[in-house]
Amino acid sequence: MRTSSRLELTRRQLLLGGGAAAAVLLAGCGSDSTSAGSSGDDGAPGSTIGASGSLALAQFFGGPTFVPGREVRLPFGVADQDGLLPVARTPERLEVRLLDAAGGDVADPVEVRRHADGLPRAYFPLLATFDAPGIYTARTEVDGVGAEMSIKVDAPEDVTVLGSGDRMPAVETPTVGDPRGVTPICTAEPICPLHDVSLAAALADGSPVALLVASPKFCQIAICGPVLDILLAVRDDHPAVRFLHAEVYMDPAKNLDASTPIVAELGLHFEPCLVLVDGGGVVIDRVDTIFDRVELSERLAALA
Repeated sequence: MRTSSRLELTRRQLLLGGGAAAAVLLAGCGSDSTSAGSSGDDGAPGSTIGASGSLALAQFFGGPTFVPGREVRLPFGVADQDGLLPVARTPERLEVRLLDAAGGDVADPVEVRRHADGLPRAYFPLLATFDAPGIYTARTEVDGVGAEMSIKVDAPEDVTVLGSGDRMPAVETPTVGDPRGVTPICTAEPICPLHDVSLAAALADGSPVALLVASPKFCQIAICGPVLDILLAVRDDHPAVRFLHAEVYMDPAKNLDASTPIVAELGLHFEPCLVLVDGGGVVIDRVDTIFDRVELSERLAALA
Protein backbone atom coordinates (compact mmCIF):
# COMPACT_ATOMS: atom_id res chain seq x y z
CA MET A 1 0.00 0.00 0.00
CA ARG A 2 1.64 3.27 -1.11
CA THR A 3 1.88 6.18 1.29
CA SER A 4 2.85 9.81 0.76
CA SER A 5 2.52 13.18 2.43
CA ARG A 6 -0.95 13.33 0.88
CA LEU A 7 -1.83 9.80 2.03
CA GLU A 8 -3.94 9.05 -1.00
CA LEU A 9 -6.73 6.55 -0.33
CA THR A 10 -8.51 4.51 -2.93
CA ARG A 11 -12.23 3.71 -2.62
CA ARG A 12 -11.33 0.15 -1.67
CA GLN A 13 -9.05 1.39 1.12
CA LEU A 14 -11.85 3.61 2.37
CA LEU A 15 -14.24 0.68 2.40
CA LEU A 16 -11.74 -1.44 4.28
CA GLY A 17 -10.36 1.13 6.62
CA GLY A 18 -12.91 3.80 7.40
CA GLY A 19 -11.23 6.70 5.62
CA ALA A 20 -8.89 9.00 7.45
CA ALA A 21 -8.51 6.67 10.44
CA ALA A 22 -6.60 4.38 8.10
CA ALA A 23 -4.45 7.35 7.12
CA VAL A 24 -3.35 7.87 10.70
CA LEU A 25 -2.53 4.20 11.12
CA LEU A 26 -0.48 4.38 7.94
CA ALA A 27 1.28 7.42 9.33
CA GLY A 28 2.26 5.33 12.31
CA CYS A 29 3.96 2.92 9.93
CA GLY A 30 6.43 5.52 8.73
CA SER A 31 4.70 7.81 6.26
CA ASP A 32 4.80 11.59 6.46
CA SER A 33 2.32 13.43 8.67
CA THR A 34 -0.82 14.77 7.08
CA SER A 35 -1.30 18.51 6.97
CA ALA A 36 -4.33 20.59 7.83
CA GLY A 37 -7.13 20.04 5.34
CA SER A 38 -5.33 17.23 3.51
CA SER A 39 -7.59 14.83 1.67
CA GLY A 40 -7.70 11.54 -0.12
CA ASP A 41 -8.75 10.98 -3.73
CA ASP A 42 -12.41 10.91 -2.73
CA GLY A 43 -12.23 14.36 -1.13
CA ALA A 44 -12.40 13.08 2.45
CA PRO A 45 -10.53 15.33 4.88
CA GLY A 46 -7.45 13.85 6.48
CA SER A 47 -6.47 13.81 10.14
CA THR A 48 -4.46 16.78 11.28
CA ILE A 49 -1.37 16.54 13.45
CA GLY A 50 -1.33 18.97 16.38
CA ALA A 51 1.01 21.96 16.44
CA SER A 52 3.59 20.01 18.40
CA GLY A 53 3.59 17.21 15.82
CA SER A 54 3.02 14.69 18.61
CA LEU A 55 -0.74 14.15 18.62
CA ALA A 56 -3.50 13.73 16.08
CA LEU A 57 -7.23 13.22 16.03
CA ALA A 58 -7.75 10.01 14.11
CA GLN A 59 -11.01 10.12 12.19
CA PHE A 60 -13.10 6.96 12.03
CA PHE A 61 -14.94 8.40 9.04
CA GLY A 62 -14.26 9.64 5.54
CA GLY A 63 -15.77 10.19 2.12
CA PRO A 64 -19.11 11.85 1.31
CA THR A 65 -21.09 10.91 4.41
CA PHE A 66 -22.51 13.99 6.15
CA VAL A 67 -25.19 16.43 5.00
CA PRO A 68 -26.34 19.79 6.41
CA GLY A 69 -29.29 20.06 8.75
CA ARG A 70 -29.03 16.53 10.12
CA GLU A 71 -27.23 15.51 13.30
CA VAL A 72 -24.11 13.58 12.38
CA ARG A 73 -21.89 11.29 14.38
CA LEU A 74 -18.15 11.93 14.05
CA PRO A 75 -16.22 9.19 15.87
CA PHE A 76 -12.51 9.84 16.38
CA GLY A 77 -9.58 8.60 18.42
CA VAL A 78 -6.41 10.18 19.76
CA ALA A 79 -3.12 9.09 18.19
CA ASP A 80 0.56 9.82 18.47
CA GLN A 81 3.28 8.98 15.95
CA ASP A 82 3.01 5.31 16.90
CA GLY A 83 -0.70 5.12 16.17
CA LEU A 84 -3.86 5.22 18.30
CA LEU A 85 -3.22 5.62 22.01
CA PRO A 86 -3.95 2.66 24.30
CA VAL A 87 -7.19 2.98 26.25
CA ALA A 88 -5.30 3.64 29.49
CA ARG A 89 -3.53 6.65 27.94
CA THR A 90 -6.62 8.10 26.29
CA PRO A 91 -8.39 10.88 28.25
CA GLU A 92 -11.77 10.05 29.75
CA ARG A 93 -13.29 13.23 28.31
CA LEU A 94 -12.41 15.88 25.75
CA GLU A 95 -13.84 19.33 25.17
CA VAL A 96 -14.20 19.93 21.44
CA ARG A 97 -14.72 23.20 19.55
CA LEU A 98 -16.27 23.19 16.08
CA LEU A 99 -15.07 25.93 13.73
CA ASP A 100 -16.13 27.05 10.26
CA ALA A 101 -13.74 27.86 7.40
CA ALA A 102 -13.25 31.40 8.77
CA GLY A 103 -12.30 30.08 12.21
CA GLY A 104 -15.57 31.05 13.89
CA ASP A 105 -17.39 28.80 16.35
CA VAL A 106 -20.40 27.05 14.82
CA ALA A 107 -21.68 25.84 18.21
CA ASP A 108 -20.82 25.93 21.88
CA PRO A 109 -17.89 23.72 22.90
CA VAL A 110 -19.07 20.18 23.60
CA GLU A 111 -17.68 17.63 26.05
CA VAL A 112 -17.33 14.15 24.56
CA ARG A 113 -16.91 11.05 26.69
CA ARG A 114 -14.44 8.28 25.87
CA HIS A 115 -15.93 4.92 24.83
CA ALA A 116 -14.07 1.62 24.93
CA ASP A 117 -16.30 -1.01 26.58
CA GLY A 118 -15.45 -4.26 24.78
CA LEU A 119 -13.01 -2.65 22.34
CA PRO A 120 -9.22 -2.84 21.93
CA ARG A 121 -9.08 0.93 21.34
CA ALA A 122 -10.88 4.02 22.57
CA TYR A 123 -12.92 6.51 20.58
CA PHE A 124 -15.02 9.65 21.08
CA PRO A 125 -18.48 9.82 19.38
CA LEU A 126 -18.77 13.53 18.65
CA LEU A 127 -22.29 14.64 17.65
CA ALA A 128 -22.86 17.81 15.65
CA THR A 129 -25.19 19.51 13.19
CA PHE A 130 -23.93 21.77 10.41
CA ASP A 131 -26.05 24.34 8.59
CA ALA A 132 -24.30 24.28 5.21
CA PRO A 133 -21.88 22.22 3.12
CA GLY A 134 -18.21 23.00 3.58
CA ILE A 135 -15.03 22.15 5.44
CA TYR A 136 -15.17 22.48 9.22
CA THR A 137 -12.59 21.93 11.95
CA ALA A 138 -12.88 20.09 15.26
CA ARG A 139 -10.27 21.29 17.76
CA THR A 140 -9.36 20.06 21.23
CA GLU A 141 -6.46 19.72 23.66
CA VAL A 142 -4.98 16.59 25.17
CA ASP A 143 -2.82 17.26 28.23
CA GLY A 144 -2.31 20.79 27.00
CA VAL A 145 -1.33 19.75 23.47
CA GLY A 146 -3.58 20.99 20.69
CA ALA A 147 -4.94 18.65 18.02
CA GLU A 148 -7.59 19.03 15.36
CA MET A 149 -9.25 17.33 12.42
CA SER A 150 -11.12 18.45 9.32
CA ILE A 151 -14.76 17.53 8.69
CA LYS A 152 -16.29 17.68 5.22
CA VAL A 153 -20.04 18.26 4.95
CA ASP A 154 -21.43 17.59 1.47
CA ALA A 155 -24.51 18.66 -0.42
CA PRO A 156 -27.29 16.05 -0.05
CA GLU A 157 -27.12 15.13 -3.74
CA ASP A 158 -23.46 14.13 -3.32
CA VAL A 159 -24.09 11.68 -0.46
CA THR A 160 -25.21 8.14 -1.31
CA VAL A 161 -25.20 6.58 2.16
CA LEU A 162 -28.65 5.87 3.57
CA GLY A 163 -29.50 7.90 6.66
CA SER A 164 -32.23 8.41 9.22
CA GLY A 165 -35.67 8.68 7.63
CA ASP A 166 -34.76 6.68 4.53
CA ARG A 167 -36.58 3.47 3.72
CA MET A 168 -34.47 0.35 4.11
CA PRO A 169 -34.19 -1.61 0.84
CA ALA A 170 -35.46 -5.18 1.09
CA VAL A 171 -32.24 -6.88 -0.01
CA GLU A 172 -32.05 -10.66 -0.11
CA THR A 173 -28.88 -10.99 1.94
CA PRO A 174 -27.09 -14.38 2.09
CA THR A 175 -28.21 -17.00 4.59
CA VAL A 176 -26.90 -20.39 5.61
CA GLY A 177 -29.56 -21.98 3.43
CA ASP A 178 -29.04 -19.66 0.46
CA PRO A 179 -25.59 -18.01 0.21
CA ARG A 180 -26.57 -16.22 -3.04
CA GLY A 181 -23.08 -16.58 -4.48
CA VAL A 182 -21.28 -15.09 -1.47
CA THR A 183 -18.29 -17.14 -0.31
CA PRO A 184 -18.12 -17.25 2.64
CA ILE A 185 -21.34 -15.74 3.97
CA CYS A 186 -19.43 -14.87 7.17
CA THR A 187 -15.68 -14.34 7.64
CA ALA A 188 -15.92 -14.46 11.43
CA GLU A 189 -14.35 -17.52 13.02
CA PRO A 190 -16.45 -19.36 13.97
CA ILE A 191 -19.25 -18.19 11.69
CA CYS A 192 -21.62 -15.91 13.56
CA PRO A 193 -25.29 -16.88 14.08
CA LEU A 194 -26.70 -13.77 12.38
CA HIS A 195 -27.33 -15.36 8.97
CA ASP A 196 -30.48 -17.36 9.65
CA VAL A 197 -32.78 -15.13 7.59
CA SER A 198 -32.26 -12.54 4.87
CA LEU A 199 -32.77 -8.82 5.41
CA ALA A 200 -35.81 -8.95 3.12
CA ALA A 201 -37.43 -11.66 5.23
CA ALA A 202 -36.66 -9.81 8.47
CA LEU A 203 -38.23 -6.61 7.15
CA ALA A 204 -41.30 -8.54 5.99
CA ASP A 205 -41.78 -9.81 9.56
CA GLY A 206 -42.27 -6.23 10.75
CA SER A 207 -39.70 -6.55 13.52
CA PRO A 208 -37.05 -3.90 14.24
CA VAL A 209 -33.74 -4.81 12.59
CA ALA A 210 -30.11 -4.18 13.49
CA LEU A 211 -27.98 -4.94 10.42
CA LEU A 212 -24.19 -4.92 10.61
CA VAL A 213 -22.30 -4.73 7.31
CA ALA A 214 -18.72 -5.78 8.00
CA SER A 215 -15.94 -8.15 6.97
CA PRO A 216 -14.28 -9.33 10.21
CA LYS A 217 -11.40 -11.12 8.49
CA PHE A 218 -10.51 -8.37 6.00
CA CYS A 219 -11.00 -5.17 7.99
CA GLN A 220 -7.77 -3.13 7.88
CA ILE A 221 -8.45 -1.20 11.08
CA ALA A 222 -9.16 -4.46 12.97
CA ILE A 223 -12.47 -3.25 14.34
CA CYS A 224 -15.04 -5.32 12.39
CA GLY A 225 -14.47 -8.40 14.55
CA PRO A 226 -14.77 -6.57 17.88
CA VAL A 227 -17.94 -4.71 16.94
CA LEU A 228 -19.52 -7.96 15.74
CA ASP A 229 -18.63 -9.53 19.09
CA ILE A 230 -20.25 -6.59 20.86
CA LEU A 231 -23.39 -7.00 18.77
CA LEU A 232 -23.57 -10.67 19.70
CA ALA A 233 -23.01 -9.84 23.38
CA VAL A 234 -26.00 -7.50 23.65
CA ARG A 235 -28.56 -9.17 21.39
CA ASP A 236 -30.14 -11.22 24.20
CA ASP A 237 -30.89 -7.93 25.97
CA HIS A 238 -33.08 -6.88 23.02
CA PRO A 239 -35.30 -9.87 22.17
CA ALA A 240 -37.66 -7.81 20.00
CA VAL A 241 -34.86 -6.82 17.61
CA ARG A 242 -33.77 -9.04 14.71
CA PHE A 243 -29.95 -8.95 14.50
CA LEU A 244 -28.31 -9.60 11.12
CA HIS A 245 -24.79 -9.56 9.70
CA ALA A 246 -23.90 -9.16 6.03
CA GLU A 247 -20.44 -9.45 4.50
CA VAL A 248 -18.86 -6.82 2.24
CA TYR A 249 -17.24 -9.00 -0.45
CA MET A 250 -18.66 -11.63 -2.78
CA ASP A 251 -15.50 -13.78 -2.62
CA PRO A 252 -12.65 -12.02 -0.79
CA ALA A 253 -10.19 -14.85 -1.42
CA LYS A 254 -10.42 -14.10 -5.15
CA ASN A 255 -11.43 -10.46 -5.49
CA LEU A 256 -11.57 -7.56 -3.05
CA ASP A 257 -13.18 -5.29 -5.63
CA ALA A 258 -16.47 -7.21 -6.00
CA SER A 259 -18.86 -6.15 -3.24
CA THR A 260 -22.09 -7.80 -2.15
CA PRO A 261 -25.40 -6.16 -3.25
CA ILE A 262 -26.08 -4.71 0.22
CA VAL A 263 -23.04 -2.43 -0.11
CA ALA A 264 -24.43 -0.70 -3.21
CA GLU A 265 -28.00 -0.66 -1.89
CA LEU A 266 -26.90 1.19 1.24
CA GLY A 267 -24.51 3.43 -0.70
CA LEU A 268 -21.58 2.41 1.49
CA HIS A 269 -17.95 3.37 0.91
CA PHE A 270 -16.77 2.29 4.37
CA GLU A 271 -17.13 -0.50 6.88
CA PRO A 272 -18.24 -1.53 9.39
CA CYS A 273 -21.67 0.08 9.34
CA LEU A 274 -24.58 -0.71 11.66
CA VAL A 275 -28.03 0.27 10.41
CA LEU A 276 -30.99 0.34 12.81
CA VAL A 277 -34.44 -0.03 11.23
CA ASP A 278 -37.83 0.26 12.90
CA GLY A 279 -40.73 -2.15 12.44
CA GLY A 280 -42.03 -0.08 9.53
CA GLY A 281 -38.83 -0.52 7.54
CA VAL A 282 -37.52 3.01 8.07
CA VAL A 283 -33.90 3.71 9.05
CA ILE A 284 -33.86 5.44 12.44
CA ASP A 285 -30.11 5.41 13.04
CA ARG A 286 -26.79 4.57 11.42
CA VAL A 287 -23.71 3.88 13.54
CA ASP A 288 -20.60 4.12 11.42
CA THR A 289 -17.27 2.33 11.80
CA ILE A 290 -16.87 1.94 15.56
CA PHE A 291 -19.07 1.53 18.62
CA ASP A 292 -18.68 0.04 22.08
CA ARG A 293 -21.13 -1.87 24.23
CA VAL A 294 -22.36 1.22 26.10
CA GLU A 295 -23.11 3.29 23.01
CA LEU A 296 -24.67 0.34 21.19
CA SER A 297 -27.03 -0.39 24.09
CA GLU A 298 -28.08 3.28 24.20
CA ARG A 299 -28.85 3.34 20.48
CA LEU A 300 -30.65 0.00 20.46
CA ALA A 301 -32.95 1.32 23.15
CA ALA A 302 -34.43 3.63 20.52
CA LEU A 303 -35.71 0.56 18.65
CA ALA A 304 -37.84 -0.57 21.61
